[in-house]
Amino acid sequence: MSFFSRIKEFFSRKRQIGEFIKAETERTAQYLAMNTEELSALSDDELFSAAISRMASLLDPFDDYERGLDSMNESQRVFSSVNWFDSEVNNGGLCQYFVNSSRVTAPLISDCLGKIGANEHKKLYDGFIKRNGIDTKDLSAFDIDELSEFEEKNKMYPFDEFDDAFYELEPLESFLKKYARDHIEDL
Repeated sequence: MSFFSRIKEFFSRKRQIGEFIKAETERTAQYLAMNTEELSALSDDELFSAAISRMASLLDPFDDYERGLDSMNESQRVFSSVNWFDSEVNNGGLCQYFVNSSRVTAPLISDCLGKIGANEHKKLYDGFIKRNGIDTKDLSAFDIDELSEFEEKNKMYPFDEFDDAFYELEPLESFLKKYARDHIEDL
């Protein structure tokens, strides 16, 4: 590929990314402006996206996830907590969840999983926590500064075993979609 072709491709991708960001920003603004009736008319996939956008907008003013969670009603807190947990585990596993800032939801996750009806996920999480003596209220042992420390944490606990079992379960997104539909007036 010639130099000019690569430059042309670069600017084409840059334009596409800009268009995507603009469309997402507009879609988020629409979701934030919707009332319960309008949200109810959305498909489950759209409602799920709307709920994520709405929860993110509630957290934006806060520089601290914990304070942001405290400002939410119970349905918002449950949805946000499980969504963070699910995103982290699907992106990098349970260890990633414990080392990242979203771990502030760790003490809530068991209860939240039960509230959305994800009982197998709850059982898996609770069993892992209990078997490994992890205190979800104090995860300071998972504070890391370097990749090597992350690798060490992965060796200390059977995270791969948890992750493999988690990936075999029904996706949490399906439970969150139902939860969003059932609690639409609170989201």
